[in-house]
Amino acid sequence: MISITKTNARKKDRSGERGLFLLEFAVAVGFMGVLGSLVISMLAQGWELNARNAAIMDVAVGTSTSTTWLVQDIHLATDTNLPDGGGAQATAQFTWTDSGGAHVCDFAMVSGELSRTCDASTVSIARSIENLTFERTGELITISYDVVSADRADISDSIALNVALGAG
Repeated sequence: MISITKTNARKKDRSGERGLFLLEFAVAVGFMGVLGSLVISMLAQGWELNARNAAIMDVAVGTSTSTTWLVQDIHLATDTNLPDGGGAQATAQFTWTDSGGAHVCDFAMVSGELSRTCDASTVSIARSIENLTFERTGELITISYDVVSADRADISDSIALNVALGAG
């Protein structure tokens, strides 16, 4: 009987420690859940910001490319098919002659893209273009249009150019 008593005396009661371990585990799982949701939220914000920046860049490139081609060709042009004071038109043609010969460049909307056909070669110079108009007053050509992101309707740029015909 003495040996049984000694064994019971050495044995510690761990039932309280099991409850403490379960509480610690629940707190740790809850903490990890909060951290996980914060990480997922940050990743989602990063993806959204990346998509927004890509749309802004797309609009900026469209704006830059289209204005560069339009200004260059109008500055070179000595004539246009736009009637002086004739109101806004959706297309325009600019012509000039240089050491390479006579050049004819047409600008028009083709399936939502600003198309430039020059010397029988056609290129799309900007995507997602809306409301393109050309107007002539004397030697001043006014071009208005909007560049809108193909992916995000909330990102756009409105362009209004006044370019002197034959200024180059």
